[in-house]
Amino acid sequence: MFLSPVFSEAFATVTGATVELFNTDGAQGAARGAGIGSGVFASEQDAFRGLTPVKTVEPNRALAGAYTDAYGNWENALKMYL
Repeated sequence: MFLSPVFSEAFATVTGATVELFNTDGAQGAARGAGIGSGVFASEQDAFRGLTPVKTVEPNRALAGAYTDAYGNWENALKMYL
């Protein structure tokens, strides 16, 4: 999903987090994330050793309101089905 420029920008903007994309696939990323959470890696730096960053996505403050509104609309629609 992070290969989509719209998704990665929206995610970074709504969460307020800078997103670094690495030259890897989602399965490897999930495994490394699980390794961080479970203590397999001594640090986040160890978990990402050997990966090449290919892109950094910063929050887009100009679109923060629009993305937040769109997320709220999606969340409200989802709640109607739960």
